[in-house]
Amino acid sequence: MDKFAVLSLIFLVAVLVIGFWKKVNMGFLAMGMALIIARIGGVPDSTVISNFSTSLFISLVGPAFLFSMAVNNGTMDLLAKRMLKLVGKQLWSIPLIIAILTFVLSACGCGNIPTFGIILPLGIALAYQLGVDVIAMGLIITLACNLGCMSPISNGGIIATGLIAQTDYAGQFSWEIFGECAIVWVLFTLIFYFVYKLYKPKAESLEMLADIQPFNRNQKLTMLAIVLVVIVVFAFNVNIGLAAPLAAVILCIFGVTDDKAAIKIMPWGTFILVCGVNMLMAVVTELGGIDLLVAGLTSIMNDFLVRPIMALAGGVMSWFSSTTGVVMPTLIPTIPGILEQFPNASYSALVSSITISSFLAAFSPASTGGAGIMAQYAVFSQGRGETDTNKLFIRLFLTSVVCVLLSVVFALIGLYGIF
Repeated sequence: MDKFAVLSLIFLVAVLVIGFWKKVNMGFLAMGMALIIARIGGVPDSTVISNFSTSLFISLVGPAFLFSMAVNNGTMDLLAKRMLKLVGKQLWSIPLIIAILTFVLSACGCGNIPTFGIILPLGIALAYQLGVDVIAMGLIITLACNLGCMSPISNGGIIATGLIAQTDYAGQFSWEIFGECAIVWVLFTLIFYFVYKLYKPKAESLEMLADIQPFNRNQKLTMLAIVLVVIVVFAFNVNIGLAAPLAAVILCIFGVTDDKAAIKIMPWGTFILVCGVNMLMAVVTELGGIDLLVAGLTSIMNDFLVRPIMALAGGVMSWFSSTTGVVMPTLIPTIPGILEQFPNASYSALVSSITISSFLAAFSPASTGGAGIMAQYAVFSQGRGETDTNKLFIRLFLTSVVCVLLSVVFALIGLYGIF
């Protein structure tokens, strides 16, 4: 067993443990660890630096810049409220409308984290006015944000496409993986909707939607820019990382929104996390760590257990780390090696097993989704006597565990890989 391969995996685990324990950005931590292990293993600094993926960085930053502008000038919040107002007296449909709206926004390029920031406070406030389970509304929103972002033009899909591009499967499976994410999104949305009786609101009307202002000039132009970017990306195969900031800059030139304010609210920590871990994973790969990880995984697999084991691995890792920043860059590169041992397994099925299970684990309070639900719940429950954080923590974590186990079952019965 190569000592450098073992050491590289130890460094990878150290990044996960230290990042989770000390709450530091794992991207910067990964960069530092990449430097140390590269020097030990004889990998030049220039090689480490060259593995900072500029194409991935641009593809993530570009859409975030445009959608941060849309958030900053109130376009996204007003759009959500106006769409909800269309339901009239059909209040039973609001949780489903919220789920669909969230999924579409995330899939159209807004991504999971910005969409989460826009919709979650609105959804929690609506849940209180409707008189339905507040946490269940948070679960539905988190689910839609995370699985929607696997669209080929959103952040999760862009990351997956970049990882796939490093293999012999470049240019394939983006839509298949997104399709499977959409199926799981529908299944779990309906489960939450019926199990928590979100179809039985106690309210007869919603005060917060009674007086909504029309879109102003700037908001209309912002929506037009977003629609045009989506059309250009799909119709002309233009990289969204280049199209989105062009549209955003044009909006700035015409005084539609403030670029400085938009830049301040962009999720820079997430960008560094994703790209930094990619740098470390490149060094781990160079030193044989991925081959060693593949050997370890395949030693406990057979043809029947390939997908469920990968699903479980993704879910467990995601309880303590980021899906897009850590789990996907760590586990997706192992798939080609696993397929050499189990050629009957499907590449897209394994990517879906890892990704979907990881995102379902995000209900954990240690993940962004669960932590966000707890934070918003604390804000809106003030004065209502409903702030038992210990019970909420346990509920969210148990929900995460059950959802991951269901995903493992889905992988076992072949739901992932149906396209």
